[in-house]
Amino acid sequence: MAEKVNKLKLNYGRTILIGFGFMGCMLLWSVYNSYVPVMLRAKFTEIFAGDNAFINFINDHSWLSWVSVALIVNAVMTIDNIFGVIFQPFFGKKSDRTRSKLGKRLPYIVVCMPICALFFSFIPIAATIKAAGLSILLMMSVIICFNFTMSIWRSPVVSVMPDFTPSELQSDANAVINIMGGVGQMVGFVIGTIAAAVSGILGFAEISSALKAKTNDLGQIVDESKNLILKNGEPQYVNYSPVFIVTAVIAVLCIVVLLAFYKKNKQYDLSAEVGFDGEDDGKKAKVKIKNLPISKAEKKSLMVMLASLFLINNATEAIIPNFTNFANTTLHVAPIYSTLMMAVFAVSLALFGIPAGVLGRKLGRKKTIMLGLAVIVVMFAIYITVSQVLPANADGSVNKFTWIALWVALVIGGAAIGCININTLPLVLAIGGREYVGTFTGYYYTATFSAAVTGPILCGLVIGLFNEDYNYMFLFCAIMFAIGLAVVSQVKHGETTDITEEEMKQAAMND
Repeated sequence: MAEKVNKLKLNYGRTILIGFGFMGCMLLWSVYNSYVPVMLRAKFTEIFAGDNAFINFINDHSWLSWVSVALIVNAVMTIDNIFGVIFQPFFGKKSDRTRSKLGKRLPYIVVCMPICALFFSFIPIAATIKAAGLSILLMMSVIICFNFTMSIWRSPVVSVMPDFTPSELQSDANAVINIMGGVGQMVGFVIGTIAAAVSGILGFAEISSALKAKTNDLGQIVDESKNLILKNGEPQYVNYSPVFIVTAVIAVLCIVVLLAFYKKNKQYDLSAEVGFDGEDDGKKAKVKIKNLPISKAEKKSLMVMLASLFLINNATEAIIPNFTNFANTTLHVAPIYSTLMMAVFAVSLALFGIPAGVLGRKLGRKKTIMLGLAVIVVMFAIYITVSQVLPANADGSVNKFTWIALWVALVIGGAAIGCININTLPLVLAIGGREYVGTFTGYYYTATFSAAVTGPILCGLVIGLFNEDYNYMFLFCAIMFAIGLAVVSQVKHGETTDITEEEMKQAAMND
């Protein structure tokens, strides 16, 4: 009798609709990480330049001389990572226990996302207040509220896909979700240009022109010669509200699509009938590294690999909150255009994802990671050398050789980061083997999330020590990558594994 084969197929249309939730999430983060550092830097620069109690306190205590604008801005930009580690797991588990007409996840998303978008829209409004101290106080209040509400709905929105997708198809579905998230991120990179165009069409020509303008350290609009452009004798500032409002509207529309999808397709929710056993609260016993049933040499490789991951991610996480300020202060490029430069880096990284995987299989994971690290260290070193040795043009603009070195570093650097990112998780999982996929995934994300907190702060400290010269962001990153390269060279395991590619993709979804 012929065997009946029932092959499951992914419903791509349904998965794409689910992906709109993650798309909205990544859209908000993309704009937040690009523009908030610029606004914070302008306000804190004004504070540091003035005569106030805060500055007097720092000046009266020599041990605080290391405190700088860059350090404070980068410290603020780690709030999202800190909140993510603390609150996201809690609300993710809480959504597992939720029962409502909108299922497990939608109540958190539908209620908290619009509130989150509202706080998001208030950030640039708070930045328009002239009194720097009051403006910073209001901005910090709104930023904290935004990050907290984001922490409430981010885990539930990521969990919608597994709720509607059989386990056998979740890896393919996750690829679709990540593509949708990438689309959201790319839209965020170009949203400034879109907002400027929309403002012009609606008749707000002055706001549209300001978004395209160059600014000084205080966020004041200047001409090509860095002279202030005055109106009625007063300096003019860029109002980023249109960028944030357009972003918030698009993000809310993404959630409307997700809500409409759920109402039409809730019969496919596989989690609707799944009960919850409150006795163990869904927690699994944590396994300490010293108690793992692997050899001493494998434990050493694991510790070394986790250390290298921490170092590598200190560098990658430092680039995100500093690039727009680097472009603004060093290249004199407006934020709405500097985000387009980051888009080039992101596209290069994405396009090299598959080749990086092939290299990992043919050349070996460790060698591919080391190759990526070596390449990006060289690229950053070349840029640093060119930017510091070759003089600027007579008008203060960056010379063409520095521009060329930067573009080469962005394009080739994106591909190099792809070589690193694609192969690090599989290498870590291979050390533990099939039985400890979940445990080793936890180790992996502990190392990377920790770096997401320390990286921006350490980079901000370096930038401050070099008189707020954001070129030294690349020095910091090159050093971290170089040390990471030296450390990862000592890893002796992780090349062979009995873990399938399917299981590795499943582990990656724990992020």
